[in-house]
Amino acid sequence: MSVKKWGEKMSSNSTMNLEDASSQEIQEISFKGNKENGELKPFSFWQLFNLCIGFLGLQFAWSMQINLSGRVVEPLGVTPQIFGLMWLAGPITGILVQPLIGIISDNTWTKYGRRHPFLLIGSILGALGLLAFPNAEFISNNIGIISPILVATAFLWIIDACVNISQGPYRALIPDVTPQQQHAVANSFLSFAIGLGSVIAFFTPTIVKDFFNYEMSIFQQFMMAAVAFVIAIVYTIITTPEKNKPLKTEENTESALDPVKNFGISAGISAILTSAICLAFKLDLNNDFPAIASYFALILSVPMLWMSIKSFESKEAWKLCFMQFFTWLGIMSMFIYFNNFVVHNIFAIPDLSSATEAIKTQFNSQVLEASRVSGSGLGWYNLICVIASVFIGSLSLKYKKKYLHSFALIIMALSFFGLAFWAKDILSVYVCMAIAGIGWASVLALPFALLTEHIVPGTEGSAMGKFNLFIAGPQILSSVAVGYLITKNQLQVANGMTHHWEYAFIVGGLALLVSALITLTVKETAISQ
Repeated sequence: MSVKKWGEKMSSNSTMNLEDASSQEIQEISFKGNKENGELKPFSFWQLFNLCIGFLGLQFAWSMQINLSGRVVEPLGVTPQIFGLMWLAGPITGILVQPLIGIISDNTWTKYGRRHPFLLIGSILGALGLLAFPNAEFISNNIGIISPILVATAFLWIIDACVNISQGPYRALIPDVTPQQQHAVANSFLSFAIGLGSVIAFFTPTIVKDFFNYEMSIFQQFMMAAVAFVIAIVYTIITTPEKNKPLKTEENTESALDPVKNFGISAGISAILTSAICLAFKLDLNNDFPAIASYFALILSVPMLWMSIKSFESKEAWKLCFMQFFTWLGIMSMFIYFNNFVVHNIFAIPDLSSATEAIKTQFNSQVLEASRVSGSGLGWYNLICVIASVFIGSLSLKYKKKYLHSFALIIMALSFFGLAFWAKDILSVYVCMAIAGIGWASVLALPFALLTEHIVPGTEGSAMGKFNLFIAGPQILSSVAVGYLITKNQLQVANGMTHHWEYAFIVGGLALLVSALITLTVKETAISQ
C-alpha cells in the first residue's frame, strides 16, 4: 500500500457520530478553497509528514531551554527559587501572547496565508534569542549596566514569547487544512515530530562526544537549535500551503484586544492583592522581591484562567481545561527541575549558585557530563514518545481517546514516582524517563484532538490560544510553589549541600493522577468503523 493510500485510508475508515447538535455544528468546516465535495481533502502520509516538520524545529528551541537553561543561569548566582521565577517567562508570555496571536491570526489573511506569517516571524526572532541567551554574561559585561541575571532573563522571555508566537498558530493550522476525522492523526504526527526533534536535540551532544570525542559547548547546542528552528518552520511553510481562505462568520468576531484587556484586569487584581499581602506581612520590595514576585505571579493567572474557561461554550471544554491544567502542573514540575535533579541528586554535585570561580571550574567537567546524562534522559523520554505516537493516531480511530489518554497519564505518574523514590543511578533514570515518554506522546496529541470536538468553527486560533493558558497557568504554580518547596528543603550530598529536587516528581505524579481522573469524565464523540 502506498503512503498516499495509507493516509487516505486513515481518514476514510473513521467517521464521527457526534452526541449532540452543538458538536455536529462543530464538525462543519467554514472554509472555502481546496475542498472535495464541500469538505477538506484528507491529507496523505507525506502531507501530514510535511505539516509536522516545523514543530520538530520548534521543539529544538524548547529542548535547549528545558535542558540547559539551568546550566546557563546557575553560574550567574541564581538560586532554585530565582530559577523558578525566571521560568515564569514561559507561562506569562503564554498567557498573553498565544491568545493574542491566536485571535489576530483567526482574523488575518495575507497572500502568504493565515498562520504562516506568524510561524516565520516567531522562528526568526526566537533563533536570535537562542543565540543571545547563553552569552548573557558576555553581553552584560559589555553593556556594563544591567546584571547578567537580568540579561539572561530578558532573552529567556524573548525565546518563550517567540515560541508562543509560532506554537498557537501552528496548532490552529491543523483544523484549518485537515478534515475533522484526521485531527487526532494530524496531532499524533505533531507528537511524533516533537519527540523526534527532542531526540535529535538531546542525543546529539552525547553522540558527538562518544563518536568524535568532541565536547559541544552550551553555546554550540543553542546555535544548533536556532538553525533547526528556522529551517524546519520554513520547510513546513513551503510544503503546506494555506489555500483555504476563511469566511467571516458571526462566531469569528473576537477582538485582539480581548486577551490584552483580560491580562490587564488580571494584572490589576494581582497588584492590588499582592500589595495587601505586602502590607499584612510587612514585605519590602528591596529585601523580599522573590516572595513578592511569587505572590504576584500566582494571583495573576487565576482571573485569566477563569475568564478563559468561561469563554468556552461547552462544559466538556471546561473539563478539558482542568485536565490540561493538572497535566501540565505535573509535566512542568519535571521539565523545569529535571536537569538540576540529575546534576545535584544523581551526580551529587553541590549547589554552585554561590560558589567561587575556582570551585565552579573544579566541577565543570562533571556538570557537563551530568548535563549530557540529563539530555539523554530527556532523549529516551522523547524517543519512546516518537514510537508511541505512531500507534496513538491509529488507536484513537478504534478506541475512545479519553480512555487512551487517561491510561497514558497514569503510566507517566507512576514513572515520576519512580524517579522520586527509586532512581539512584543513570540506568534507573533512563528507565523511568523512557516509560514517561508514553504519556508524553498522548499529552502532545489527544487533548488537542478532544478539544476540536467542542469548539466553534472559525475560532480555532483563539481556542488553541485560550487552551494554552491551561498549560501556562500551571507552569506559574510549578515555577513558584515547587521552586519554593525545593529551596526550603536542603539535602546533604558527598561534596556539600544541595536541595531535594526529587520533590518536583512527587508533586508532578500526584497532579497527573488528578488529570487522569478528570479525563475519564469527558464526553466524547462515538466512533464507527
